[in-house]
Amino acid sequence: MFDLPSILRAPELLDKALGRSAKATAKGRDRAERTRNLAVAKVQTAGHTIESTLHGYVKAFPTLDRLPPFYRELVDILVDRDRLRKHLGAVDWAAGKAKELTREYARRIGRAPVQELPALRKEAFGRLSPVVRQVAGDLDGLVEARIALRKVPSLDPELPTIVVAGYPNVGKSALVRAVSTGKPKVAAYPFTTQGVTVGHFERGYQRFQILDTPGLLDRPMEKRNRIERQAIAALRYLATAVLFLLDPSETCGFPLDDQRRLLTSVEATFPDVPLVVLENKSDLGGPAAGHLRGSALTGDGLAELMGILAEKATSRGPGGAPRPGGPSRPSPSSAGRAL
Repeated sequence: MFDLPSILRAPELLDKALGRSAKATAKGRDRAERTRNLAVAKVQTAGHTIESTLHGYVKAFPTLDRLPPFYRELVDILVDRDRLRKHLGAVDWAAGKAKELTREYARRIGRAPVQELPALRKEAFGRLSPVVRQVAGDLDGLVEARIALRKVPSLDPELPTIVVAGYPNVGKSALVRAVSTGKPKVAAYPFTTQGVTVGHFERGYQRFQILDTPGLLDRPMEKRNRIERQAIAALRYLATAVLFLLDPSETCGFPLDDQRRLLTSVEATFPDVPLVVLENKSDLGGPAAGHLRGSALTGDGLAELMGILAEKATSRGPGGAPRPGGPSRPSPSSAGRAL
């Protein structure tokens, strides 16, 4: 989703600027003119390198307020939008300051006696370097933000979207791998899934998205961590249908009663979103709870499951809103509060 360039930290950016400056060349009618032109070229090369690099970082990051709601909330969860704005503002200031200093010293060098040129050039570098060092922490923040945002999947808002939810380790990732192109990491311990992973599958001529989300625990929203909040954001903004997985075998490490309470909470919070419940890990046994049974590991029941999901996902829009041409029905204004 976010195609962000590599971001240099402050020492690396200064090395880049000084390295390019050292390679600058200039021409002139005589030795004095060549010396003056070279001094200007070295300062301009260093300054322009700093300015263009920093401005490039600012332009590469998305305009946060213009992002779709899901991505806007995901950015807030992953990197804190206010902090990211602060970093981008500081880096933008530094780019402008580098441009200002470059112009100032190019003018001064152009007018100064030849014998003063080495000192002015050194002074220019001495003024540019602190500007970059002043935003060193902000560049570090952008490096961290880039790492986090590059993991955000690219989603198509026009496709029917099935969001897979449930407790950690109930088999969500294994199911997404089994029924779609998605390849989330699968491991036998809770909270393996650290973010949202997207897969695709087709039924007839219709293409669908299916999202593997981090595991949820049955607890209030204010106690949820950043991993869980990504799952809530996917449910709130993207789901045209929800697949909720139960693990009656309890090999996930959580009692079935706790899983059922979370199911009740999801149903209450998103009443207008079609929901299908799968009792996963049927190959491991466990008490029947009256829902469709199947196994992501063996494939039992998955063909029937996907047929049901495809039908439900094409009947409603995200958050329970009717899909184009469907009946009008309000979506809940309080989605996500109960969770």
